[in-house]
Amino acid sequence: GMQAVEFAAQAGRSVDGAAPFIRSALPIACGARHTAWQIAISECQRQAIYADPRWRGGRYLEGEEPRDGLAVARQFGMVTYRTPRGYDDKFGRQLQTEESPPYGAASTFTVKNYLEYQGQKFLDRFDPLTYVRLTEQMDSHDVGRHRGGIDAALHNIAVPCRVVGIDSDVLYPLHEQEELAGGIPDADLVVVRSDAGHDGFLLEQEQVGAAVQGFLDGLEP
Repeated sequence: GMQAVEFAAQAGRSVDGAAPFIRSALPIACGARHTAWQIAISECQRQAIYADPRWRGGRYLEGEEPRDGLAVARQFGMVTYRTPRGYDDKFGRQLQTEESPPYGAASTFTVKNYLEYQGQKFLDRFDPLTYVRLTEQMDSHDVGRHRGGIDAALHNIAVPCRVVGIDSDVLYPLHEQEELAGGIPDADLVVVRSDAGHDGFLLEQEQVGAAVQGFLDGLEP
């Protein structure tokens, strides 16, 4: 989504009648810049990695990666991708075993096991330093930088855009997509209805697919 916004801002206007290299854009579930809210979430995830004794300022050796910190960072991210209602509907206060204590470190809340599983699963796919650098790059997102501010940057986007937002997204709230659609001259907004939060862009395939297909069908060849 952030790259789509940036590509649209770089598209420019037609020169000598030639079409811009970027002819349309469809940002999904993002905003015009990373806000303090999103930077704070990223920082909490990075701090989890920094707190791992194996972090060593990012100069760890192969086989000695700060895996515990990365697992916690991933768990924190998994919470922000969903919603309170989504978590409650999926997990409630269920326990994995009848013998489990109802609370405390030894409890087996289903949601606790789910997060631990997601944290461990992530270790096979991601490197801690890469995760730190990627979140830093995401925090740098600001379409208004060097373009006179966000309002001016959005106003100067010359290609048609469709902005898609999820009504329950707590990570990239809907008002951010409303800002994009309201600031880009040739843009509309499609709102996906979902209890899945930010992950709705992955889970609500029918709604997202219809939004994408409808936009593409309306473009000139």
